[in-house]
Amino acid sequence: MSDVSRLTKAELIAEIERLRGMYEQCSDASGSNGKFDEDELFSLAMETEGDELFLVSETGKFVFVNDTMQQQLGYSREELLASSLHRIDKLNSRAQWLARVSRLKQSQEAETFESQQEAKDGTSRLKEITALYISYRSRNYILCVAREMEQEHEEREEPRDVRSREETLQQMTSDGVIIVDTRGTITESNAVADRLLGVTKNDIIGRSCVDSRWRLVDSAGAPLGISSHPIMVALVEEHQIFNRRIDSLTHDGSRKSMLVNAAPLHDVAGDLIGAIGFIRAYEDSAERSEQLQRMKMLQAFEREAMSILIESGSEHDLERKMCQMLVKHGDYPLVWRGDTQEKDERLHPTVSAGSEVDYLMRIKVRYDNSAFGNGPLGQAMKKQEVVVVSDTLSDPSSEPWRRQDERSHLHSLVAIPLRYGDKQLGMLALYSKDRHHFVGPELHTIKLVAEILAFGIYVRRRDEADREMRKAFAVQRLMLERYEQSGSVAMAEFEADDPFRCIKSNSAFLSLLDEPYHSSGVDGYYTTDFMYSLYHRDLYQQLQEVAQSQAGKEEEQAQFTDWQGKTMLWDWSIRPVVAESGETTLLYMAYH
Repeated sequence: MSDVSRLTKAELIAEIERLRGMYEQCSDASGSNGKFDEDELFSLAMETEGDELFLVSETGKFVFVNDTMQQQLGYSREELLASSLHRIDKLNSRAQWLARVSRLKQSQEAETFESQQEAKDGTSRLKEITALYISYRSRNYILCVAREMEQEHEEREEPRDVRSREETLQQMTSDGVIIVDTRGTITESNAVADRLLGVTKNDIIGRSCVDSRWRLVDSAGAPLGISSHPIMVALVEEHQIFNRRIDSLTHDGSRKSMLVNAAPLHDVAGDLIGAIGFIRAYEDSAERSEQLQRMKMLQAFEREAMSILIESGSEHDLERKMCQMLVKHGDYPLVWRGDTQEKDERLHPTVSAGSEVDYLMRIKVRYDNSAFGNGPLGQAMKKQEVVVVSDTLSDPSSEPWRRQDERSHLHSLVAIPLRYGDKQLGMLALYSKDRHHFVGPELHTIKLVAEILAFGIYVRRRDEADREMRKAFAVQRLMLERYEQSGSVAMAEFEADDPFRCIKSNSAFLSLLDEPYHSSGVDGYYTTDFMYSLYHRDLYQQLQEVAQSQAGKEEEQAQFTDWQGKTMLWDWSIRPVVAESGETTLLYMAYH
């Protein structure tokens, strides 16, 4: 080895690479006992005067130092081997050293940094150290070569590489950095960590690293406890944690994955003072592929829901196919629709699908003020709002069903009220075996499917009502035709809007009119045109009441008075009916 004080940085890195190759050859030699042979290291290093070479463990503890280092710093070999690099280095704390080791391990390339080493006599020596991560006899170490920096650097009052801890954190922009004290309270953080956690620095400093507001969960979706938090594990067990994955729930309910490296922090005396964590965003290729598959599934939801809406026949056929589609594409263990009945505050399942349909036979759901009515589904019905439960086993309102939820492994649910306009059409409920499942785009798509289902139910109920009205109207028409032939029934059909234009009338209705309408007829005239010539004096007011209430009205033995003042007894009725055009009209019939 040449004198490192005369090497350029590039030459020094090349020399370090050569040394690593020699160490690796040595580590392959047979008969290795895993311990360092000082004579072997001496010959490998080819020490010459002025060179400083040493090996340290990943935690910074010296495992080999050469004679030059002992002479320059004044320590004995035993004193150095009992110490650590960060204890004699004023510029590099233990936390900075651990961060550097992490970078060296990942890059497998040499890194150069400045060091202010404190000699035994109290003086300081400013050096430039080049470090490389190596394997020696199946163990991992950091090989370091140091050279003296020029005197002008030593004479400075403040070395150029002395930085406050806050400045160091600000420069570590690739990773988020969090420092906690011995209780796990966050004392420092950088901007990257603040951004990853979605909070401001004022909100993060002084709070526990396991505070619930960070919304941290494990890969299964369970809240991250103290015993699972990487920084707390490093703090309590006092060892390094590498590449531990945690997830954070965002404000829209979706997950953000992060990788955490953590290590304990010690002061110069070796006492524990806290821990440091390095956080970076994580996106696994397999997980990304799963997300893409999930997005395709959501698109399939929308496409198939529209096809079912168009192709299904009855209401029951529609809801059955919709629930089966959700189970098929979403892999939900249970999907069901509940409906209400008049004067009954229970939710009655009308259709269900999934592997856990038997669950519905073991529970009861209401929407009153009882314990069974104040659960997630009852609240959704009463408030007519979507209710999401991220964890049924910890949700207080799910207590009445907790035992059955646990047996069936139903760990999260969403309850969606079905409504179209002002029409309430029951509720759609979906369950998942994963905690925190119904979030983000998936929740949005499920809401859209529920809207499509509600619209389909409304249209089918309206069509059914229209068919019933048309059927009733056809029967009425048939009866009217027969009554018209006998001349004993007066009939007229009016528009449903005030002032009620007469669409058509029969000859018996004309017998209730004075001239000139008795001869000319009233088809095409408004009721207000001939109301004073009609023997049924308050017909106009009766038509107004029926139009407003949309309910039929009738009266028996009503007195009609003709133009001569003679009274007659008639039975009459007014009913809203659906005409052949599909519009609602008012049908008047009077029986003498």
